[in-house]
Amino acid sequence: MIVGLAWIGAGCSTPSLPPAHSSNPLPECPDSPNCERVSRTYDAPPDTLYAAAKQALDQLGPTQLQLRPDAKRASAVYRVGLVFKDDVRVAVDSTDSGSRLHARSASRVGYSDLGVNARRVDRLLRAISSNL
Repeated sequence: MIVGLAWIGAGCSTPSLPPAHSSNPLPECPDSPNCERVSRTYDAPPDTLYAAAKQALDQLGPTQLQLRPDAKRASAVYRVGLVFKDDVRVAVDSTDSGSRLHARSASRVGYSDLGVNARRVDRLLRAISSNL
């Protein structure tokens, strides 16, 4: 049965997102497949991108949301099922032509999340694009 679950989990991957940018200030993901960490560049000013990211985090329905507008950082906690919690962190910094969003979504426990965090990051990025 456990082998069957591992096989099912292996087939549930989502399309990969762009690789993490080398200047991503968020912690690296562990070797386990229960974390997603990406960077994406936008033409928008940092304040505009941060506002769109805050709105997107809220739209995804966190149980907790901490904002640090002065540093353009945000942290959110999302509940998975009845017991599990995932942590999402967002950071925005400026670039020569706009701004860069760094996002990280990770499970607190377990080895595999069956792609939950990768899908969450994908939904977050789509919501941010819609909010811009």
